[in-house]
Amino acid sequence: MSFRKKRSLSQVTNIKNHNPNDEALKKSEANLRTIFDNTDSAYILFDTNLQILSFNLLAQKFSEGYNKKTLRIGRYINEYFSAERWLVILEVLEKLAAGETISYELSVIDDSGTTNWHHVRWLNVKNNDNKNWGYILTNKDITEIKTATLERERITNDLTQHNRDLEQFTYIISHNLRAPVANILGLTNILKDHGQGMDEETQQEVIDRIFTSTKNIDTTIKDLNQILQTRKPVGSKKERVDFEAMVDAVKTSLRNIIALEKVKINCDFTPVDSMFTTRSYLYSIFYNLTSNSIKYRKADIPPIINITSQKIDDIIELRFKDNGKGIDLDKNAEDVFGLYKRFDTSVEGKGMGLFMVKTQVAALGGSIHLESKLGEGTEFILQFNQPA
Repeated sequence: MSFRKKRSLSQVTNIKNHNPNDEALKKSEANLRTIFDNTDSAYILFDTNLQILSFNLLAQKFSEGYNKKTLRIGRYINEYFSAERWLVILEVLEKLAAGETISYELSVIDDSGTTNWHHVRWLNVKNNDNKNWGYILTNKDITEIKTATLERERITNDLTQHNRDLEQFTYIISHNLRAPVANILGLTNILKDHGQGMDEETQQEVIDRIFTSTKNIDTTIKDLNQILQTRKPVGSKKERVDFEAMVDAVKTSLRNIIALEKVKINCDFTPVDSMFTTRSYLYSIFYNLTSNSIKYRKADIPPIINITSQKIDDIIELRFKDNGKGIDLDKNAEDVFGLYKRFDTSVEGKGMGLFMVKTQVAALGGSIHLESKLGEGTEFILQFNQPA
């Protein structure tokens, strides 16, 4: 007699149908899904037909937050990009199909107007036969790291600029202040020692020279004060400033010289017509660049100044191009924006205009450089970070 219990037919059937490999596969899928949904990167997997095969929770959150669209398996990936952006993505996919891995940083503005940074990667998925099977799009939020990096760069740039300022101020003190002070001391000693025996004409000449030296000191101190005021953090209220209105204001200020020299100012602000900034600083930049072009005009032709704008991603670019004398950059590139640096002594000036332009552009968080050839005019290119 057997003491072993007999199993029912249903029990036997369940044992026969049970496959340990299926159970292991389900556990593996569950583990992968847990990892997939708890990583710090968003993932979307889609096939060569551009249909979405899978995605994680972070990808869904990102799509709903920024695109206002819900990811769905079976939908085409191009539905989640603008027509303009999709043209760029197509180029990326072509590079992926050729075997490249693409990665870049992308800035995105959220509903509160805050700029968030993401590191985006595109990967090509191949099967065992090395054939293209599909693609993976990953997106990682790097806002905290990027913000810290940008802040470090800003501090480094500020320190570098402060060092340059100290060098400039040292130069001013040693040249623009020391010389007139020495003149005053010498002239006052002459008056003190020989004033009684001087004729009236000589005495007046000494007094005039003292006055000139004192005036030079006063001018230098005013220049220093102007520079220091510009170096202060921009405290003025920022507002939306219209470029056309800014040019009109400059034309009004320079109307006499514009009429006298038959200056023609052409503007095209169709791509972008305004920016959010400090009005007084932008006016000073427009004024100095325009007056600089007029000042260094060619003698034989009327000055023509072309002012244009364009938007490049989050950058607003302004260009001021003239048909003036131009600059020999091979000789003077390092000193173009330097304080008291002048290359054309046939024109009145003291080398403050372009220095102040660069200072104010930097104060607004922008950058400036120029392209020029002697005898062929000059073009100043200004760039300001202006997220949409």
